[in-house]
Amino acid sequence: MAKLLALSFCFCFLVLGASSISFRQQPEENACQFQRLNAQRPDNRIESEGGYIETWNPNNQEFECAGVALSRLVLRRNALRRPFYSNAPQEIFIQQGRGYFGLIFPGCPSTYEEPAQQGRRSQSQRPPRRLQGEDQSQQQQDSHQKVHRFDEGDLIAVPTGVAFWLYNDHDTDVVAVSLTDTNNNDNQLDQFPRRFNLAGNQEQEFLRYQQQSRQSRRRSLPYSPYSPQTQPRQEEREFSPRGQHSRRERAGQEEENEGGNIFSGFTPEFLEQAFQVDDRQIVQNLRGENESEEEGAIVTVRGGLRILSPDRKRGADEEEEYDEDEYEYDEEDRRRGRGSRGRGNGIEETICTASVKKNIGRNRSPDIYNPQAGSLKTANDLNLLILRWLGLSAEYGNLYRNALFVPHYNTNAHSIIYALRGRAHVQVVDSNGNRVYDEELQEGHVLVVPQNFAVAGKSQSENFEYVAFKTDSRPSIANLAGENSVIDNLPEEVVANSYGLPREQARQLKNNNPFKFFVPPSQQSPRAVA
Repeated sequence: MAKLLALSFCFCFLVLGASSISFRQQPEENACQFQRLNAQRPDNRIESEGGYIETWNPNNQEFECAGVALSRLVLRRNALRRPFYSNAPQEIFIQQGRGYFGLIFPGCPSTYEEPAQQGRRSQSQRPPRRLQGEDQSQQQQDSHQKVHRFDEGDLIAVPTGVAFWLYNDHDTDVVAVSLTDTNNNDNQLDQFPRRFNLAGNQEQEFLRYQQQSRQSRRRSLPYSPYSPQTQPRQEEREFSPRGQHSRRERAGQEEENEGGNIFSGFTPEFLEQAFQVDDRQIVQNLRGENESEEEGAIVTVRGGLRILSPDRKRGADEEEEYDEDEYEYDEEDRRRGRGSRGRGNGIEETICTASVKKNIGRNRSPDIYNPQAGSLKTANDLNLLILRWLGLSAEYGNLYRNALFVPHYNTNAHSIIYALRGRAHVQVVDSNGNRVYDEELQEGHVLVVPQNFAVAGKSQSENFEYVAFKTDSRPSIANLAGENSVIDNLPEEVVANSYGLPREQARQLKNNNPFKFFVPPSQQSPRAVA
């Protein structure tokens, strides 16, 4: 009896343990109950010296259902988005521009090194460190982790807690759209996206929404004389946005509360010992004490940033030396679906050398292509392995005028569609057969299509370009019309009896559309699809 009880206990433990392995947390009850979907526009802009950041309200029901938050970053010439890390994984799509970016993976070595004064050092040598008693003016060589080049159409994967920076070295503004997956289990905080800035003294991107949510919750709670509702909590004082209190008003606060980056809360004594510096100005700048109000999260680098990066002797339209788009991983022995980190052999990539970007915009080798209708390119965990760690993916679509992408749904993911260029008439249908969205989706707007909701769209401009972020590293799409669709794969008799049609009409319903995903304008006759 005791053995049976122990065996039962072990079995229950294994079942409970297995059921807890999931990549995403469940949204709140009724968060995905919609009578109507709305295309969202950014409703907040934070200006900085070198550009600005726009944010969408994560409290909107559509974003709460999908468990994501969106922001848009614009960098002007020689602008640097100062380093930061987040409490949830991000996918960043480069809508426009070119430049450099870096990811700082904790524990990984510095593999980029400046040459020594007497020729180049071998890569294994570390840069010299100043010891106590040495001349502080002695020239030291820089070393750091890998610097990447980004181009228009690149998708960049940024894991949770990994520091990230971005720089524009061209005249064209850089426009980058970022999705943060706050429902991801890597986020052990609340469901609000948080930016932990490593430099500066600037407003948190999503802080105003977090404060609005707190105030709303506080108003909904019954009054208690034992709850200090009249006193702001410590975390609210720490995250007060710049502008809410002027520097004069904050002058009387304790020194520990000055500044706005992760180092601002540490005392100067701690930082001096941690960094082994005895210059007070260095520590003050580190804590963001000498910042002007205008600098913000994006600063302009006078004279341009000197980047240590390999020379790329290639044209703007050429592929990189390592063509990530042509490399595919053998995934037959890996589990499908979100929540699985795979069963690879363990040596495909190390995190320190992982590929973190893939170009999907206007690609020369799209996954789906119709010369009269459009093209589609996907980034998932098969061609960008780090997405398996993040549990995210994305696709770039280009739909020609009056062409249609067929009604379809995502079986295992929400889809967050951001209109890059042009406009399209989009329809979304829920489980009750109700059209919850039937409007024109315009450039710069975002539409959240919940899991299993059916969506179709028809371009209203010469080109309708969009990027769709997916909340699964390998999303599965089920087409409802066209070749190899759900209807096409039903037996003719089932189609005829389900819809009350004669066999001939059932055959037309199944076979008249020879296209898989993109359907050309109706006046054009069907042609071969590449």
